[in-house]
Amino acid sequence: MTTQSQALDLYRQLTTFEAAKFLSITPRTLEQMRQHGTGPLYVRFTPKCIRYRVKDLIEYQEANLKRNTLEN
Repeated sequence: MTTQSQALDLYRQLTTFEAAKFLSITPRTLEQMRQHGTGPLYVRFTPKCIRYRVKDLIEYQEANLKRNTLEN
């Protein structure tokens, strides 16, 4: 895989179902996170057309890494 194709993969857009699978959560949990503003960034093309970029899902995971259960 070349660097250019890796960069394109980071900007690939996933459906809510695909993004939830990527994060190992349910689509409903991801929808609730979106409604409360606690989830990853997303793109809204229309009210029913929501997409998540792979890049944003990875950044969300990185931002939520914890070392122990005492961390917020």
